[in-house]
Amino acid sequence: DGALARRTDRTHPRGELFNELGDRCADVLMLAPVAFVPGSIAWTVWLGVVFAVLASFTSVATRAAGGERSYRGILSKPGRLALLSVFAIAALVVGPAAWGPFGPLLALGTFLTLAERVMLAIRSLP
Repeated sequence: DGALARRTDRTHPRGELFNELGDRCADVLMLAPVAFVPGSIAWTVWLGVVFAVLASFTSVATRAAGGERSYRGILSKPGRLALLSVFAIAALVVGPAAWGPFGPLLALGTFLTLAERVMLAIRSLP
């Protein structure tokens, strides 16, 4: 994990590549299946996945352009996983209808995260 490598001062350029690839695959593999779950609004889930990947890409591209990588945002990776966990538990308790608001909340939260990171990038780059 990239955060662990940074905390223990064991970073490596190749490790950074593998961390980013793994994180983007995890986003898609953990969030996209919800689009196929009964009760979910599939197109909003897919939109949320796209915004999540674009928010992460924006952070990586900002760093590549000489700025500072941002991990901020209302639905950064920990937020996305927390949202997924809450809705999974709700679906166990309430049933498939609990997935209904997941896609819209994911799409809105990841869009706001993307917008925040784009604004931060614009301000931080010359």
